[in-house]
Amino acid sequence: MTALNLNSFEAALKVHYTDLRVKNLVYRNNPWLAAIPKMEAFGGKMLPLPLQVGVPQGRSANFQEAQGNKTPGVYKDFQLTRIRNYGLAAIQNEVLEASVGNANAFMQAAASEIDGILRALTQDLAAGLYSTGSGERGFVAVIGAYDAVNDRQDITLSNPTDVVRFETQMKITFETPPFPSPIILPAGVDIFAVNRDTGVITITGNGGTITGIVAVGDAIFQIGDEPTVAEPTKKITGLAGWLPGVAPAAGDPAFFGVQRETDPTRLGGIRYDGTAETIEEAMIGAGALLFREGGRPDVIFMNPLSYSELIKSLGSKVVYDLMRSSDVADVFFEAVRIHLPSGSAMVVADPNCPSGRAYMLQMDTWKMYSLGMAPKILMTDGLRFLRENDADAVEVRAGYYAQMGCTAPGWNATIALAT
Repeated sequence: MTALNLNSFEAALKVHYTDLRVKNLVYRNNPWLAAIPKMEAFGGKMLPLPLQVGVPQGRSANFQEAQGNKTPGVYKDFQLTRIRNYGLAAIQNEVLEASVGNANAFMQAAASEIDGILRALTQDLAAGLYSTGSGERGFVAVIGAYDAVNDRQDITLSNPTDVVRFETQMKITFETPPFPSPIILPAGVDIFAVNRDTGVITITGNGGTITGIVAVGDAIFQIGDEPTVAEPTKKITGLAGWLPGVAPAAGDPAFFGVQRETDPTRLGGIRYDGTAETIEEAMIGAGALLFREGGRPDVIFMNPLSYSELIKSLGSKVVYDLMRSSDVADVFFEAVRIHLPSGSAMVVADPNCPSGRAYMLQMDTWKMYSLGMAPKILMTDGLRFLRENDADAVEVRAGYYAQMGCTAPGWNATIALAT
């Protein structure tokens, strides 16, 4: 009986990691990532997304006035560029050799590593679809005393729910907003422990160097994601970028080549402050503004805590529904139906949505553009694995090249919630 050789390894990966299986792994528990329509042929250097911001103004009850005041329509085009994201997993050759003649035995031993790196990429992408694109994973609220004996230091996150974005062994660094700013710890420090109840991460390997350097309010990045002058936006631009909580103003950097202050609503969405209202009232108020602007929102995403509060407030009036994935028929999520001035919309809980925030969206205005699936196992040369040149192992590479786009930001809203 022969050992499981590299050709057998490739065949096992091909059978085990079909596109459908990877999508099921990726979309599970990530409603916005699952629901957003996909275009997986984003070739070329950039992709223009044209939209009409203003209509021609050659109109009047007087013909001569209409003729004399003719103006063309106002058009803008967002020029989307792709971002890159990678995840690597190594499989020891001894594992291959130990799985003699049995590809299934190998997959049981190796799938956890490959699934794990796909989950890490998925978590990063799913959270990124709600972000500004700057790549921060959280902000510093409290810096604990340095433990010189164990070389450890506690950092409390300003928003405890951001703790889901941190893992032990993750290497992190810090920057002071606004970005990009000088990187404080270019070499990074390691996360030793994560307290998911309190929102505290414990770092190690810093030798006390962050004391007096890192400050309250600084942003935390997984190393390699931090903005630089050369690359101010390394991560995918999500809902917080397309629908900023503060209206775009003069002096803001161009957004995919467009200065949005000329029409902050049509180019940057609607902002609604619902912090003094119930969640249901906030949804109705934001829906009224969107309907006024011509939008017909059909899906609302919010954090599970806000979602649970909405269900409690609706009581016996709650009506349940199902939201399906955009391209995998058997992936779906429970939703609640709520009535808005423009019609009903589904409310869906997404763990990746920031607490105290909801996004009311017209789904046909959104799309994720990518080169192939996002994420996927990278195999440009046809191989799903590579031999490592400095270790007795093979390497599986995963990643994606993608960007998110919106053809009508003004038909979508960001809503501040009390919870």
